[in-house]
Amino acid sequence: MTNSRTAVVFTAAVACCLLTAVPAEALSGGTAVPAGTHPFLARITTPTKACSGSLIDPSWLLTSATCLTATESGASSEAAGITVGDVVTTVAKVVRNPGRDVVLAKLAAPATGVAPVTVATTAPQAGETLQVAGFGRTTTDWVPARPRVAPFTVSGVTGASVAVSSAGGVDTCKGDAGGPAFRLNGGTAELVALSSASWQHGCLDVTETRQGSVETRVDDLGDWIRRHVVPTPVSCSPAAVWTARADGSLWRYVHFAAADGGLTWTTPDAPVGSGWTGRVLAGKDGVIWDIHRSNGSADPYPGGALKRWGYSPTAGWSGGGQVGSGWERYLTPEYAHRITVDQRNRIFMIDDQNRLKVYLWDDATGWWVNGVGDVLDTGWNRFDSITAAGDGVLYARKPTGELFRFQYDFATSAWAQKDKPVGVGWQMFSEIFSPGADILYGRGSTGTIPWTGQPGPVLRWYRYSDNTDSWAPSGPDHMGVTVGSGWDTEIHVTAAPDSCKLTD
Repeated sequence: MTNSRTAVVFTAAVACCLLTAVPAEALSGGTAVPAGTHPFLARITTPTKACSGSLIDPSWLLTSATCLTATESGASSEAAGITVGDVVTTVAKVVRNPGRDVVLAKLAAPATGVAPVTVATTAPQAGETLQVAGFGRTTTDWVPARPRVAPFTVSGVTGASVAVSSAGGVDTCKGDAGGPAFRLNGGTAELVALSSASWQHGCLDVTETRQGSVETRVDDLGDWIRRHVVPTPVSCSPAAVWTARADGSLWRYVHFAAADGGLTWTTPDAPVGSGWTGRVLAGKDGVIWDIHRSNGSADPYPGGALKRWGYSPTAGWSGGGQVGSGWERYLTPEYAHRITVDQRNRIFMIDDQNRLKVYLWDDATGWWVNGVGDVLDTGWNRFDSITAAGDGVLYARKPTGELFRFQYDFATSAWAQKDKPVGVGWQMFSEIFSPGADILYGRGSTGTIPWTGQPGPVLRWYRYSDNTDSWAPSGPDHMGVTVGSGWDTEIHVTAAPDSCKLTD
């Protein structure tokens, strides 16, 4: 038995017989699964053990937590090989369910062409017949060539577990841990539970006479599975994208398809302002931050002054007063992309001491919450660009093009995620900006212009899903989705960071 807690939740008669059972790590009997049936069955091997699992998505499988464990980074604590159908790959990520002997394992390469099993949404019932399958030991074989399957009857159900037994005396064996217990509904398999513990009655080299197996329920884990397997939904209002051009004119574009990388834009026919020769940063609720570049002796504002504007498509401009000084560093090529604004209007910057600092504006008082800024981290000289893309979410790029994701939790004053590698090759962009929700735009690269089919400078769109460690499907060149042409001659481009938000 994996642990006694699982056993004692059954009736006393069942609990007394399972308290010393051991982990179910194949079926002692049953029949070999015919080739071509139940293709979702997965064999898992590590240097210390072998077990079973079920493919529930081309990139994800469910198995037992006794089979795979995760390091702090989410990687498997042991190298783990996966065979499912004709696909052979490895485990890239492990996610432990906090209350069950269940983990999700992400495959390093998707099992394309293999039909996943559907996870059940109704609970098992006492007396119901479930099919239990796995790659484990049998009565005669240590490592069977084919997985085996046998019918089991549900004898008890609790909030987390299912007790099952076989009239033929079959039990799950070593190598079956994490294997599926499924019902057949109109000939279609529905995954109900995973093999967790057993007396291993009838298994090779086991003399135990007691019988019975324990399965861990998954039929009620749909929400938890979706949070990790399905990219978090994104909702976007039209994304305002601001471009400051070399002549000082400021233009406002609107991207209506920011959530999915479509080509629906409103293109302005005139600028909305002039004299914007400094560093422009869009904030939430129409706020525009301007790190001012001095226009000469007649200019009332010094270089490096921070000005705060408000813009409304109907009412136009408001504000524009100076709210800070000494920001001239961010007018230089070295520091121009080491400053960004997130969806809560926090300004993040890398300062001259290589620290990551954050400044927060208080709308209620009309001034800074932290006038000198708060230091979040040190050693950020390794990055030449930072882009806020959510609530405390930062993407940081090294000069060599490696991209890393960070997320700072301001409620706990700690990093929720730090130095997570998410991509390479990002040095091709002169600027990276975001409308929020882990959506990134990159400008300054070349590609195929969507309207003419000719090569030229383009604007590329990307969306990253942190919960699934995946990027949205890219275009035919596998370098994001091209959503515009040009965008290579502006001084700066910035998007309103509250335009897009995660909805789950």
